[in-house]
Amino acid sequence: MSGTAAPEPARWEALWARWRHWVAALSFGAGVASFALIERQERVAQALVILLPLSWLLPMIEPWLQRLAERRPRLRASSVVFGYAAQTIHQESLFFTLPFFFATTEWRSPQALFTATMGALALASVLDPIYYGQVVARRAALWAFHAFAAFVTVLTAAPMIWHLTTAQSLQLGLVCLAVVSVPAWHALLPPNLLRGIGALALGAVLGWAGWQARIAIPPATLWVADMRISSSVDVAGRVPGTAVQQIDAAALAGGLYAWSSIRVPRGLRERVEHHWIHRGRRIDTIALDVRGGREAGYRAWSHKTAFPADPRGRWEVRVVTTSGQLIGHAYFDVR
Repeated sequence: MSGTAAPEPARWEALWARWRHWVAALSFGAGVASFALIERQERVAQALVILLPLSWLLPMIEPWLQRLAERRPRLRASSVVFGYAAQTIHQESLFFTLPFFFATTEWRSPQALFTATMGALALASVLDPIYYGQVVARRAALWAFHAFAAFVTVLTAAPMIWHLTTAQSLQLGLVCLAVVSVPAWHALLPPNLLRGIGALALGAVLGWAGWQARIAIPPATLWVADMRISSSVDVAGRVPGTAVQQIDAAALAGGLYAWSSIRVPRGLRERVEHHWIHRGRRIDTIALDVRGGREAGYRAWSHKTAFPADPRGRWEVRVVTTSGQLIGHAYFDVR
């Protein structure tokens, strides 16, 4: 029996449809490897920064490419191909960055909601009925996907590639989020003369709202590997003494140390703060300068000697970025 060979584009499309679900697994594996080698691994992040804008261009140039394909059969393509391309880039962006956010999220804080949302979107990108039925089929949803993928990619890649601080990376990411979200707002608004202005305004509001809610956004490449409260620190060895969980008020005369080991990408210099909090009220703020380059993390500490007249109760020391993002904390009680 003789048969007709499938056209070249159709054959490639069928092959890609068979194997494309491996993209998510490979992306997640690359993210885990990059997280483990954060001080050296930059290539995947660089590729994402280059490839991600292509996913934004696809919905805009697809009609033109379709008309070109109609005139040139050898270039014949289908909307499915463009959908596959956008899906691949979304999977690469979300699954590559997901291990970073899983590791840096403070799960007992509002950051848990951000990372859970990210995980839900990553899962949606591999479930075809959801991705093609609810995302690709709706222009607003597709551009919202683009915007979120751009945001988390910048948060992860900017410190590794350009050595931007966490605050600078957050600002750049929010600018990208605001700009790329404009087509989504444009698709949602009713058609009128003010539609474009309204979309720009809503994009700006989204960026502003993201900055106001920055405490709920984990810093993707900065986290506390170890933290403890101690009554002493070996300054020469940069090693803390015995961890303190409870201490008598009379023993505070010599002060307490909040010692932290902070993982920072190689080449990055960052300023963080120790917030000493007593019964929910911040008592003191001590700034620390940290820099990347050490596998076990940069070891830094603050020493608090002045305590309130009645220091009894629950204390918390938070490690936060200058932009207010929480990266770690420790508790102790004064009796």
